[in-house]
Amino acid sequence: MSARRIGSWLSLLRQSISVGYDFGARPLEALLWVAETVERSVYEPGSLVRIPDGYAFALANPPLRSGAFATARLAIDRQPVDPADLFVRELGRPWRSAASLSRDDPLRLAPGRRTEFRARVAPGVSARTVAFRLELESVAIPPLVWFEFEDLPRAEGDR
Repeated sequence: MSARRIGSWLSLLRQSISVGYDFGARPLEALLWVAETVERSVYEPGSLVRIPDGYAFALANPPLRSGAFATARLAIDRQPVDPADLFVRELGRPWRSAASLSRDDPLRLAPGRRTEFRARVAPGVSARTVAFRLELESVAIPPLVWFEFEDLPRAEGDR
């Protein structure tokens, strides 16, 4: 872990302790609940599918996580996926590689509009619960947003 990342975590911890000291634990619990609820509402539950060459899943795009994103990075069980092996499809648009995203041609997440992702990963994907972290770099502020979720993938064609 880099010194910069540790510094960020320590700053967040210090601010949390300050809020907890000034206002009590209830506001911290409420903020954590809001953050977890928003994060859980981004991933479309049950959309994770094992496909022949990897995984596919969808985001539901609630209003709090909309915007234009110049880069997209995905890690599956903490293993990064090459942007050339990550594909995204916005509603009404064809599939495109995450490597093709840019400030001039970003991924646009519109509120309430489903966005699909496909990731090519090494053969032999398992049938156990899998952890995902999707990082999106915004063309605006905040510069980086991320979503984390775990799910048990279903086979393609199963409902």
